[in-house]
Amino acid sequence: MKHQSLFTNNESKALDSLAIKELGFKEETLMGMAALSVFHANEDLWKTAEFIWILCGTGGNGGDGYALAHILHQEGYKVRCFSTAPNKNEAGKFYESLVSKTLGSTGNLDEFYKEWEEAEEDSVLLVDALLGTGFQGELSEELKELIDTVNDSDVFFYRLSLDTASGWNPYFLGEKNREVHPFIFADSIEELGTRKWENVGFIYEKDSIIPRYYESIGFPVRSHLNKDNFSNRYYLEADPESAIQTIKRKNKDHKYSAGSAIFYGGETGMEGAILLSEEAFSRLGGGINKIFSPSSKISSLVLKDDLSKMAKTSSISEISNDPFFPKTKTLVVGPGLTKYPEDLEGWTLPEDKKLILDAGAIPTKGNLLPKGNHILLTPHVGELNRMTGKTHNSVQAAYDTLIEFCPQNNVYVLLKSFVSLLVCPDGSSYVWESPNPKLATMGTGDLLSGILARYLSLDFDIPDAVHLALSFLDHSKQLEEPYPSAHQILKSLVELV
Repeated sequence: MKHQSLFTNNESKALDSLAIKELGFKEETLMGMAALSVFHANEDLWKTAEFIWILCGTGGNGGDGYALAHILHQEGYKVRCFSTAPNKNEAGKFYESLVSKTLGSTGNLDEFYKEWEEAEEDSVLLVDALLGTGFQGELSEELKELIDTVNDSDVFFYRLSLDTASGWNPYFLGEKNREVHPFIFADSIEELGTRKWENVGFIYEKDSIIPRYYESIGFPVRSHLNKDNFSNRYYLEADPESAIQTIKRKNKDHKYSAGSAIFYGGETGMEGAILLSEEAFSRLGGGINKIFSPSSKISSLVLKDDLSKMAKTSSISEISNDPFFPKTKTLVVGPGLTKYPEDLEGWTLPEDKKLILDAGAIPTKGNLLPKGNHILLTPHVGELNRMTGKTHNSVQAAYDTLIEFCPQNNVYVLLKSFVSLLVCPDGSSYVWESPNPKLATMGTGDLLSGILARYLSLDFDIPDAVHLALSFLDHSKQLEEPYPSAHQILKSLVELV
């Protein structure tokens, strides 16, 4: 699985401290390395700027800004530093002093506003080095005014933030919160030393993830990953080729080795949902499977299109008594159901099977979950809120809920959103940050359930199956159709295998 570690602000601080105390780095050295990394990573961007202005705060983030200003000046760029107040960080003081010597002076906010009023439209590239991820307090009125000015002004053609967008807090999303908790509308973020958990899902336009780039500066990310109190959050990287190659049916496969599955769902009038999940499984190379449904029409609907398929009108309690049940590896329950099946409450999943609960099989708070070691729930945000009785406006808020829910209930939960989150019973979690507007259509959740069943039936564990399924489904971004149906998406995926 291709993934990178994500670190909270406290974990990042701990790594910073370890680099200084155990590895012997000087803080000034790390600050200089950070600035140098940002400089080289954005060499093409600097060339587009007539002027570069850097807004520096009073902490380490401001120190990074001063260090960057020194490098830019020495490389011949027209750079200007403005500060909210003198820097309080020891390393930051060094670079603030250095800038005063090399650039001649730093401006205060009064000078910033004066020069801003005289600047021409689209003439300035702004670097935001005001506040780092460590800032958790209320913004002063002075900073709110400054942030609003930066966001609304047509003077700045690009806004680059160091480490995080100043003022950003994922727990305060929405237009109303932005009035009280404004943040810089960064065009990109340079994460320094660690990939930041707090930055996941950074948006200021609907479903639009703003680019974040990671710059390594020598933090002991690798050598301290397995120590206590360090992160078990991971950022998934797309692996489209592995997703295609592993899902392809091998020539030697037979109907069971290619994966076997049971699908249950599709109440009367909603049979299409469970049929779509099954179709995704079978058309993507899945082996033998059987559809169970409370609908009396299910057999005629299935056999109408394919006489080789198996379907049965049944309650969910009857499935375990069916001769096919012992032969299957994966069960999908929920597509096309409107309420949580009572027979699932307290039911024990055999150890050799994996269970996906989707759509109508996502429980409401108070419902008992089935018991087992391989149970995956796939709610969207509304279903997560219903399942937990809490409202979630960010992936971080969902994590805080699920990091208790999943171990307590011994389940995996994949939250489906523009940023998806998988939380595991052992406390590890994985973020998928690849918004795909092609999937904003009816039936794509049913499609994902079928794809997940395909990978799970090939004996992948749940985290790997989720990673592969999301990577595979990501191929739908290449469709020319702006609003493809779920069937069009499935057809395009089938062509890949």
